[in-house]
Amino acid sequence: MSDNSNLENRTIEAIRHYRGALAVVDGLERKERSAHRALTRTLLELGRALCSEDPRSLKDSIEIGLVAVSRRDESWANLSEATAPLDSARSTLAALECQLRYIPNVSKARDSD
Repeated sequence: MSDNSNLENRTIEAIRHYRGALAVVDGLERKERSAHRALTRTLLELGRALCSEDPRSLKDSIEIGLVAVSRRDESWANLSEATAPLDSARSTLAALECQLRYIPNVSKARDSD
């Protein structure tokens, strides 16, 4: 019985770990979407600046575009990096579920302990 209890405790901890990793990825996905939208807007502004043939406007748009590209690249790299712990947590949880043959009920309120 204690073996089953130990397995259940490990599964509960794995659930908490998975939820934490999922929350990180979720936050990074929101940042990546925001960076992508900013990049899209910047590309539209760059197109307008090219049409206006105003050198200062074009220069400003290019500088803003470089920042937007850098922000997008950084957010994408962070998101890519965060998926490895999420995948690992998912695999661990799946393996424990197979051993335990069920997933214990873990309330979100208990996760903040």
